[in-house]
Amino acid sequence: MTGSLKKLNTYFKKYLGTIILGSVFLVASNFFLVWIPIFIRRTIDEVAALESKGGGSFDGLAEVLFSSQAGAILAENALMLVGAVVASGLLLFATRQTLIVTSRKIEFDLRNDVFDKLLELPQRFFSEFNKGEIYVRATEDISKVREYFGPAFMYTVNTLSRAGFVIAMMIIVSPELTFWALLPLPLLSGFAYWISGYINTHSRIIQEQYSNVAGRAQEAFSSIRLIKAYNREDYEQNRFEDESESYRKKKLRLDLVESLFHPGLNFLIGISIILVIWKAGQYVIEGTLTIGNIVEFVVYVAYLTWPVASLGYTVNRFQRSMASWNRVDQVLTEKVEISDNNRTDQSVKEIEGSIEFVDVSFKYPGAEVYAVKNINLKVNAGQNVAIVGRTGSGKSTLVQLIPRLFDPTKGTILIDDIDIKTIPVKKLRAEIGFVPQDTFLFSDSIGENIAFGTEEASEEQIHAAAEKAQVRENIMDFDKKFETMLGERGITLSGGQKQRTAIARALIRDPKIIILDDSLSAVDTKTEEAILQHLREELKGRTTIMISHRISTIKDADIIYYMEEGTIKEHGTHDELLQKKGRYSAMYKKQLLEEELAEI
Repeated sequence: MTGSLKKLNTYFKKYLGTIILGSVFLVASNFFLVWIPIFIRRTIDEVAALESKGGGSFDGLAEVLFSSQAGAILAENALMLVGAVVASGLLLFATRQTLIVTSRKIEFDLRNDVFDKLLELPQRFFSEFNKGEIYVRATEDISKVREYFGPAFMYTVNTLSRAGFVIAMMIIVSPELTFWALLPLPLLSGFAYWISGYINTHSRIIQEQYSNVAGRAQEAFSSIRLIKAYNREDYEQNRFEDESESYRKKKLRLDLVESLFHPGLNFLIGISIILVIWKAGQYVIEGTLTIGNIVEFVVYVAYLTWPVASLGYTVNRFQRSMASWNRVDQVLTEKVEISDNNRTDQSVKEIEGSIEFVDVSFKYPGAEVYAVKNINLKVNAGQNVAIVGRTGSGKSTLVQLIPRLFDPTKGTILIDDIDIKTIPVKKLRAEIGFVPQDTFLFSDSIGENIAFGTEEASEEQIHAAAEKAQVRENIMDFDKKFETMLGERGITLSGGQKQRTAIARALIRDPKIIILDDSLSAVDTKTEEAILQHLREELKGRTTIMISHRISTIKDADIIYYMEEGTIKEHGTHDELLQKKGRYSAMYKKQLLEEELAEI
């Protein structure tokens, strides 16, 4: 906890001057605040002294109140009272504009740090945590951490300074009455601590349940087509209702406890005030205190109740902030497995595009079996290479190692005879146009999706990329054309249109290396051939790696690698592989037979 708290406190350093200034404002505000009861007491006692000289009757009191002497007393104390109120109020405003605003700035910094870190984390992290859980850590948990920098810190300074000033003033007036006034306050603090402890525990439970609700909703929206296709709307609705009902019950249970907090607090405050009036009344009768002192002490008790109650409240806010911080810190301390390091050669400027795998093996974190093993292959710059094989043979895993979405468990990958681990990650990926098997489009316009991989893209470049990917004609059929907004994950488009849009997104970057991971699987064979015919001219001079289940798609490649069970079983040109009459040949004949049967 100490190390974690020390790390959290580093966010204070950037705004240390503002925090100190805000704390000074708060202490000064409480200093002026304690003078308000003094001016009230002085007014009451001084007017009461004049009234006693007037004979003590109602007429005598009226005469005193409207006398010039009483008027002067009232005016003087009223001015001082207003001055103290205004000064305290202005300083409190300045406090909130420094401490609370600073806590918002720290929240902004922390939120950006978490988001930046999430972008750097390996895919393993996103496999271990569901999206709802990650979302809550990046949003709700950070809001809870902010309470440590804002309310918790401010309440601590407020409690210590106000209690110090108020108790000092009370002791100066009457140590005995101070004892009676403070007698119920420890009970008040204990009550607040117990209630807020319950709130803290159940808030954490509710936070976790909220993650479940958010995750369930996000998953349903992302898979809306599948839900509709399988007629599972009622099923998904029931699952969401179950999660929401659990959240509702837990939240209502917490609301019930919170609703007891203020009535219980007011009851204990009332007991404290009754004790003050009772004992102070005795002291007034004895002549050791005045009526003004009773009013003064009642106001002081009112001043103390919230700071004392907030001791327990602040402790539990701190605990709740620490619970959320531990969840956030888990993200911030997560190991970034793929990044630039002291081995990185920043002098690498240009990439030609030759690729070589040297004894490369890889297995996913937590897996016992290698997804690819003992891979040795070489792709010359500008060469068109294809990788084919059955589902699960390791094709997609293999190409994901090139842009370092994963790093090999064993072996080395070279680009232009340079270990890719020594090439700056941004430089490496800037020269690779990667179209993954699972096409993802953002909820943005079609034009913005195509231009996603570039810093700035002109309208002409966007149109040209769409034309090269054979999707421009489809886009122009929409009412808003390239300004057409896509739904979640590009739901507005068909599967083939999404894939071609993704290809356009890769081409607009003008990369040296193009990786097409089964990126035309959603279109029929004839459409695929037409698209490839158009792409061949565009892909000339670029190193192209194409993955496909259809041999008809890749038969014109310069070299074809056939994979099975994570290893390369055969390689050569299409004709060479057919002559070998091995696995590739068997697969090709089977696909030809399937096509002939489909035409019957």
